[in-house]
Amino acid sequence: MKIEVVVDFSQFERAINDSLARMRAKIVKALTEATIEAYVTAKSVVPVRTGLLRSSIKMEKISPFEHKVVAGGGRYKEKGKPYYAPFVEFGTRKMSPRPYMRPAAEKAVEVLKQEL
Repeated sequence: MKIEVVVDFSQFERAINDSLARMRAKIVKALTEATIEAYVTAKSVVPVRTGLLRSSIKMEKISPFEHKVVAGGGRYKEKGKPYYAPFVEFGTRKMSPRPYMRPAAEKAVEVLKQEL
């Protein structure tokens, strides 16, 4: 005589996979919204003299879970890319800092907290 108990977890597994897919979509959406908010904030609060620094602020999506907002990136005397982006953000010994990326990052964190 034989007693057999069969436990079928296939529905449970499907439910978990569906939940994970929904969670992934929600996280990707929240990251995208936070990146957009950081981009908009950085563009709106950056100090403007010629507009070159503001025009250098870009938003990049590297992967679904990796987004970034960048500013500057040029070398000294390189046309079209302001080398002075970090000097404006953090200041120098002769110039006080005028942060624009840090407020943008703080805004992105707020958006993430709201969305997640």
